[in-house]
Amino acid sequence: MRIPRSYGLFVCLASISLCPINVPTTFADDATAAKSESVSVFDEGKLTIPAAFKRTEPASRIIQHEFKVGEDDATARLTMMPAGGGVEANIKRWKGQFAGGDEAEQKTEKIKVGKWEVHLVDVSGSYAERMGGGPFFGGKTVQRENYAMAGAVIVAPDSRLYFAKLIGPADVVKSNRKLFVDMIKSLGQ
Repeated sequence: MRIPRSYGLFVCLASISLCPINVPTTFADDATAAKSESVSVFDEGKLTIPAAFKRTEPASRIIQHEFKVGEDDATARLTMMPAGGGVEANIKRWKGQFAGGDEAEQKTEKIKVGKWEVHLVDVSGSYAERMGGGPFFGGKTVQRENYAMAGAVIVAPDSRLYFAKLIGPADVVKSNRKLFVDMIKSLGQ
């Protein structure tokens, strides 16, 4: 009696499926299984980036590091870069990019992190995002409703400035604010 070739393949596959295999009974969550990374701030300090923040290609040449925060379409953008100008002038500029929003949520806090002075800035409302042209030059402006920013102006011991800004939909920024602040505070460790 001749057995069809397809039947032999079926028997072979069926027998493989009956073989016991070791499968872990617990699975690590992707966010906890991922490794965090560190980025340098003026070669004098390092920020530990939360594993949930995913590195992306910087959208502009002036940005040193960029990360995507959140999932799917609900994401915010974390950018980091050395900067110039004064602390107050930059905070005023950041706040000027937002209109409306709950007044109680618009705050600035100065903290000491190791040898670094840090100005934490929270702003929310309608965000005027510049498309092209950079932060100081023309370009189209798009209004993003219900947006927020958690920002940090990091002042090095020699007075150089470094910016870290998390900007995006308000719910994404607010739900990741603690991770952002913990990242900033990692500079002193």
